Amino acid sequence: MPNPGSFVATPEKRLAAALIDVVLVMLTALLVYIIADALRYRPDFASLIAITYFIYHAGFLYSWRGQSPGRRTLDISVVSARGDPLTVLQIVLRSALRPLCCFVPAGGSLKLGLLSIDPVSTMVLVSVEFVLLAFVPSRRTSADLISRAIVVNTPPPQPYRAPAGPMYSATDAEFGYPPRKGPEDRRDRK
Repeated sequence: MPNPGSFVATPEKRLAAALIDVVLVMLTALLVYIIADALRYRPDFASLIAITYFIYHAGFLYSWRGQSPGRRTLDISVVSARGDPLTVLQIVLRSALRPLCCFVPAGGSLKLGLLSIDPVSTMVLVSVEFVLLAFVPSRRTSADLISRAIVVNTPPPQPYRAPAGPMYSATDAEFGYPPRKGPEDRRDRK
């Protein structure tokens, strides 16, 4: 039986996938900000990024079955710790916790309603995330632990391969008459 650790995605793959996703989230948030500004509404950009990040990841985790564009590019997927597909509760939990650990440090502080996180707390959150990702064998971050999820390698899609032999039998009328035996086959029977 293979080692379960061989299925867990490496920190390098996870960080590269996260970088792709962050770029897409930032571009989407910027587009939403530009549209809102044109409509004479100026949202807080840090909050907009966090909300965009949540919607982006929740939407892709649900519709692409545990993947996002970054994860799909690097052939990794988020699954339940038991190996099942994620439930809606796991998707919401994981998607809601990721902005707190990823985008709060970028803005220095985040104010969402009653929730306010200062820069010192963000450094603690980032340090904990880094230690969990880099040094714990399961490579599960705090969002993964709370949502009971794990990020695993997925096999890349295989190209279609033609069968090695003919795809017919003597009883398949769909493929026409069976091939005739050549003279060398007739000599072997005599």
